[in-house]
Amino acid sequence: MRRTKVVHDFMTYPVVEKVPFYRNIVIQLADTSLFPNLPVPLASIKTVIDDLENALLAAKDGAHSAIAIRNDKEVIADELFRDLAAYINTLASGDETLIIQSGFHASKQPIAHQKPELAIYDGPHSGSVLLKIKAIEGAVAYIWQYVQEATPNSASVWITVNTSTVANFQIDHLIPGVTYSFRYASISSDGTSDFCTPVSKIVI
Repeated sequence: MRRTKVVHDFMTYPVVEKVPFYRNIVIQLADTSLFPNLPVPLASIKTVIDDLENALLAAKDGAHSAIAIRNDKEVIADELFRDLAAYINTLASGDETLIIQSGFHASKQPIAHQKPELAIYDGPHSGSVLLKIKAIEGAVAYIWQYVQEATPNSASVWITVNTSTVANFQIDHLIPGVTYSFRYASISSDGTSDFCTPVSKIVI
């Protein structure tokens, strides 16, 4: 699991959005019980934000000199809030709640996408499907079966199509518009495994 950290997404904000975002952080950081020993006094942080806002307003007329000053003030503010983000990271030590309470955004844990045991895709032509699985360590072959049922049961008569040495297999000559269920078993030096949970698909 990755450690939760402050997201530096504020660096991508338009300058007009940075001012209110930075001001909100100042409000949150004012809670000295949560954020003691700030690396920069709150008064100094507010001054930097005020300077940026004033420069932003002055640059509205489009004057090159005013825009240059605004850009300089933006760089100063960005550097300051990067330092504050580093402080919050150290203080929070991965605590997502504390990061959020600071006004910064917290990184999200990556979602683990479990690869399906058996995935079924449309084949290259009508009435065909492509079955794919993750190769199983130690397996030397795979048995592929299908049945013309959406919800097969113990009495269902499965048709063994073929046995392959690779972890994918194409089945042809199925009836378009009909729902089939598919499954596989692996063969290794330990014998033949149980068949996987059937997966259903409407053949096109």
